[in-house]
Amino acid sequence: MPTATASARKLLVTVTYNGLPKSFEVEPHASVQSLLQHAIHTFGIAQQPHLFALFGSAGELADQSSLQDAGVKEGDVLILRPSAVRGGGQ
Repeated sequence: MPTATASARKLLVTVTYNGLPKSFEVEPHASVQSLLQHAIHTFGIAQQPHLFALFGSAGELADQSSLQDAGVKEGDVLILRPSAVRGGGQ
């Protein structure tokens, strides 16, 4: 029988883009950035992917945070959409 610890347990979260939900199995210690990049690739976003961010119930998730530190929990639904604070300086 496996003796997985709580820290080794993966989380199942849903990312929604334009109303289309997709499930992702992620490590709690993984970065928000890694899930963001995986979601962008999965949804096939080719135009200006650097402008996108993940949003939870409390707002935009910080890319540098781990999912756990950002408060992401099992079963959470995150939204993939353009960030209001990203982009060029013009």
